[in-house]
Amino acid sequence: MAREVLNVIAQRASEKTGIKLYGRSVERVLAGLLTTSDFWKVVDLADQPVPATSQIVKELVAESLAKIENDEILLTEKGLQLVKDLKIPPAVDYSCKACEGRGIPFYANLDWYHTFLQVTKDRPKAIQEYDQGSVTPETTVSRVLFLDSREDLRDRDILVMGAEDDLTGLAVALTRLPRRVLILDIDERSIDFDNRIFKELGIDNAEAIRFDLRNPFPEEWLKSFDVFITDPPETLKAFKAFIARGIAALRQEGSVGYFGLTLRDSSITRWHQFQKALINDYGMVITDIIQDFNAYMNWDYHAETKAQEVAPVNKVPTDIWYRSAWVRMEALPGFKGENVQITDEVFRELYLDEEGSTT
Repeated sequence: MAREVLNVIAQRASEKTGIKLYGRSVERVLAGLLTTSDFWKVVDLADQPVPATSQIVKELVAESLAKIENDEILLTEKGLQLVKDLKIPPAVDYSCKACEGRGIPFYANLDWYHTFLQVTKDRPKAIQEYDQGSVTPETTVSRVLFLDSREDLRDRDILVMGAEDDLTGLAVALTRLPRRVLILDIDERSIDFDNRIFKELGIDNAEAIRFDLRNPFPEEWLKSFDVFITDPPETLKAFKAFIARGIAALRQEGSVGYFGLTLRDSSITRWHQFQKALINDYGMVITDIIQDFNAYMNWDYHAETKAQEVAPVNKVPTDIWYRSAWVRMEALPGFKGENVQITDEVFRELYLDEEGSTT
């Protein structure tokens, strides 16, 4: 009987959000509430899209299983009894504190880390116009170290597509180890910032170009890179459009792509769709998924996002809560990408849908 309560709440939340949820989805929120009363930390622990976690909390409140006081979410006696009956344990985190759970300590090469901190101290701020949200410097440096650990850095031609608010392309170039680095982004501030640093430091094998990734690549970029890195919007159309463009730029089988993928803006159902597309449509195979590798600094425009609008509390995040997995994939023989114009109709659907909320 107690288990059925979870299924009923999941069904109601699914109907109201359009996101497929299960009793297990509710269980993850309850486990989070046993650990913290902060909604944004519950989102982090539950690993579900913000609208899903928010609606589950609202359903728990409607069933008198939880209550909201002073922007804190608390389980009621009824809620605590349900948790006890179902033997739901508190959410726990055993991730390594030294490497922040990545398996790659950002301080493994202190010279790279300190150089990156020094040259990026006046970096441009993330803005809502381009759906920006910057990862921590430790994340960016760890990405570079991860590439190096997979032999995807030294003497490679590397393409960085968008999301240069993270300055991943700049960090890659600062190592002076790739053969070539090409950075594409629509934000002229990031482009100018990167090129200024390259000029000041005499890095002549890296270039940043303002480019709208809705447009097809010129012929000289196709089949020309060993590695591409991107952080696409997470609607299905956007994911396929950006990832397919990057795959079209890969040189040969064995070439690789990297991207970030969240459980804050995407459900596991969507992850399933993404993975099927990579395997069946593009001939790629995922070799690594490191959950919560990418930690994002809170962005100034959070109060204006759908996430804040649907949240059951008025309180904004005060600590890191938005994280994404770091995914590496490799091209198999016969792989194929796409290099077509992204139409205005598709573009309008690139950023927000029933699961996404942080733009």
